[in-house]
Amino acid sequence: MDSAAYAFVQGYLPSPVLTLVDEYALRDGAPLQLWFRVLSDQATRTADAVSPYTAPLTARATASFATMASPVLDRIASAAYNAPDIVVLLLVVVLLVLLLQVLSLVRRLVAWWTRMLFRLIFWSGVVLVIAAMWQRGLAQSAQDAAAIVGRLYGYASFVGDIWRAEYEKYQQQQVQAQAANGGAGLGRSAAAAAAAAAASAASTGRAHPMGGFRIY
Repeated sequence: MDSAAYAFVQGYLPSPVLTLVDEYALRDGAPLQLWFRVLSDQATRTADAVSPYTAPLTARATASFATMASPVLDRIASAAYNAPDIVVLLLVVVLLVLLLQVLSLVRRLVAWWTRMLFRLIFWSGVVLVIAAMWQRGLAQSAQDAAAIVGRLYGYASFVGDIWRAEYEKYQQQQVQAQAANGGAGLGRSAAAAAAAAAASAASTGRAHPMGGFRIY
């Protein structure tokens, strides 16, 4: 097995999947390695067999391309000599386009490898589940599945109880805050009403000739 490839996939794959990848793809003599060698040999033989027939066509295509490209190259050279600023601007534009193409290629490669990794993990999980069912039997596998589902249901119920308790606590805090705000508002309203009544009583009183007040 190639050590560089093993070090690359070791940090991303679990141990069972890594074992399967090592057995079927990375180690020397793996089926994928054998298929790749057979395809490489077949491609080399095909190229050697076809090269006598394609060599004249390749030479004609090269000569035709040189004939068509020579005037264009001459015009580019004359334009570069007469207007170097335009040529520099065109070179900058070409470099930007090439940079964008390279970035797009890198993005496509990352997306492809990511999809490949997730598909490999998914199908490896399917293979492991089937192998476990084959090894343990259908009845034992059903019991294991029921136990796993029960544990997951218990965990979900525990999380749900915690969420409901926190939600009820939040609701109680909101109710208490509203009640406190309502009591304070009622107290202020009563104080304001008492002050208004006192002001009204004072305004309706008149001075008595003997120095007192008489209320009508």
